[in-house]
Amino acid sequence: MRSFEGQHSDNVAIKRTREQKQRQLVQLKEQLAMLKSHAAPAIREALVKRIAELDAELRQPAKPPRENREDSPRPPRRESRPSVFRADDGERSASAAAAGIFSSPRRRS
Repeated sequence: MRSFEGQHSDNVAIKRTREQKQRQLVQLKEQLAMLKSHAAPAIREALVKRIAELDAELRQPAKPPRENREDSPRPPRRESRPSVFRADDGERSASAAAAGIFSSPRRRS
């Protein structure tokens, strides 16, 4: 059972830097070398597969650093619109209207 959406237990890939991937590759190679001869073949296959994946990722050229976006102003996320709860046309405010609707019938005037 999840306590909230987006937590680490969701099926989301963990983002690692190039240095972290290099360290992980070294650790996995050490683990593979330290495996006993009677270790399960599935464990050995999983380690070999992950080592191959990391090795392929590290062979690709490094991505260039992202541009600094602070120079250009950021566009608004959505258009500004008048609030639904404001009475701009001179009518009763929304809170007064809500209070009138939900108040006891004896208190309405």
